[in-house]
Amino acid sequence: MIAFLKLIRIQNLLIIAFTQYMVRWCIIYPELSTHGFELQLSNLQFFFLSLSTVMIAAAGYAINDYFDVRIDKVNKPERMVMWKLVIFHILCATGLWLYSTTFKRKFFIGNFVIALFTAFVPLIVGIYELLPCYKVYQLNNDTSNFAYIWIPVIGISFFAFITTLLREIIKDIEDVEGDKEFGCQTMPIVLGIKNSKLIVITLIAATMICLGYIQALQYSCNDHKAFYYFLLGLQLPFVFLMTNVYKAETKNKFRFAGNTAKFIMLMGVIYLFIHSYEILTAL
Repeated sequence: MIAFLKLIRIQNLLIIAFTQYMVRWCIIYPELSTHGFELQLSNLQFFFLSLSTVMIAAAGYAINDYFDVRIDKVNKPERMVMWKLVIFHILCATGLWLYSTTFKRKFFIGNFVIALFTAFVPLIVGIYELLPCYKVYQLNNDTSNFAYIWIPVIGISFFAFITTLLREIIKDIEDVEGDKEFGCQTMPIVLGIKNSKLIVITLIAATMICLGYIQALQYSCNDHKAFYYFLLGLQLPFVFLMTNVYKAETKNKFRFAGNTAKFIMLMGVIYLFIHSYEILTAL
């Protein structure tokens, strides 16, 4: 049982489910309810939406390990709601299959694809909760585009994308020895470890600048809770990650850096508690 849970990356699956429920209850629900609207999926329907996402991810992890069994001997020796939903998840499953069999071994494509799929974890909640609202309420005023909800949903989706992209590049650096032996063309193999580290550090710096811009807006609006959360929960961990990537030379150091990126992603999701609190207390 323990081996099976490791195979499907149970900790990652829990984060996926947690993220989707956080987006629903900490972004979409409070925003809709304060404007007199309702969620479009029942609790049971949303459970199946989240469950299907988790199962697709679990299958993707298993497929990935199957095709990487020889490489992992070197790198890791210790180791339905609606018909549209069905089609969407079939496409995701197909994409994960292609990632495991082809894209993962290609320069940057594999990193981009897995980051894109991670971004869909929170985005799919918005798709299935918000898009039906246009038809149900047939709005003709300024709220008809639900931009005030889409902005934070897309924001957390992009944050998931960039932190996953960072982590995937770091993982490629960690696994460079085994990947090179089996003919993979990952970023550290093509560009070198030094240049790959530089790209990671540049992406971190760019992300911190974007967060700094958001913090400036928060400060100007006297949103001190969010401002200091971004500072302590996101900016400082990013500085820590940047420092660790710069200094990392061994497999264990890069593994630690990858786990740090995952921690930062989780901190971004936890911020949604503050987002929800501020919406509800503003009533």
